[in-house]
Amino acid sequence: MLPLSILFGGLSTEREVSIESAREIFPILNQSYDVSLVELNENNRLSFIDEIKNGSLVFNALHGGDGENGQIQALLDQNNIIYTGSTSTASMLAMNKHFTKIIAVENNIKTPNWLTFKMNGMLFKPRNKIKYPVVVKPNFQGSTLGLSIINRQEELGDALKLASLFSNEIIVEKYIRGRELTVGILGNKALDIVEIIPKMGLYDYESKYTKGKTDYITPAVISQDEESLIKSNALRLYKALGCRHYARVDFILEDSGALHLLELNSLPGLCSTSLLPLSAKSVGINFKELLDIIINIALLDR
Repeated sequence: MLPLSILFGGLSTEREVSIESAREIFPILNQSYDVSLVELNENNRLSFIDEIKNGSLVFNALHGGDGENGQIQALLDQNNIIYTGSTSTASMLAMNKHFTKIIAVENNIKTPNWLTFKMNGMLFKPRNKIKYPVVVKPNFQGSTLGLSIINRQEELGDALKLASLFSNEIIVEKYIRGRELTVGILGNKALDIVEIIPKMGLYDYESKYTKGKTDYITPAVISQDEESLIKSNALRLYKALGCRHYARVDFILEDSGALHLLELNSLPGLCSTSLLPLSAKSVGINFKELLDIIINIALLDR
């Protein structure tokens, strides 16, 4: 029986999401593999490698922070440990929204106009002036933590302070009003598209992780041309960033039909009701099958 270590927890603000993913993954994988749980925390952040069984495949169930920005992946690579999810470089690029948007533009994928800066100085200026409303968000953060939508200059200071609690780099981008759509990628194939309809208007942390706060429509009711564009853009970005195994790509679709990339998530949540499993379920892949496919793809990369 294949030894498999579920790496979860971590030190990021998304630690609870990771714990929930591991809680759902463990009993399913334990049916077919020799599973052990490895919790990354403050006490073992430098020694967690020692807790991974010899010859074990690591199922990376971390979210955010070091688990998603490439640092943990680099440590696993240095120790010749096979793991699920994208490589160190791809993870770093995907976690950095600024880099992701640059690569998107280079690949003719439309993304909202933006500027990026540190609190003590500008890093990137847009070609054109950005008009309100705008979205202010941390450059290195997931789960919409630290995100604000503001309509006036007077609101900018508070939004920047909030975002700076989660990242030393901040993105201010043009707010695009439209339908929120996301598509899962498994291997090199785009799954069904999910439309996200938060009942409170903003798909924030509470809307994401509180049952009943958001409606999901799978597959999304869109035209065939829109579906093709979303899937082709998602796969093009996935490959341009160098991602592997699985991911999720988020978009906004305006009423005019214009499509805008928001971000790529290289380690999306893996609870049974998370967006990637919903996208997979819509094409006939149940939660256990999804996990097995991810593991099998990772094993082929050995």
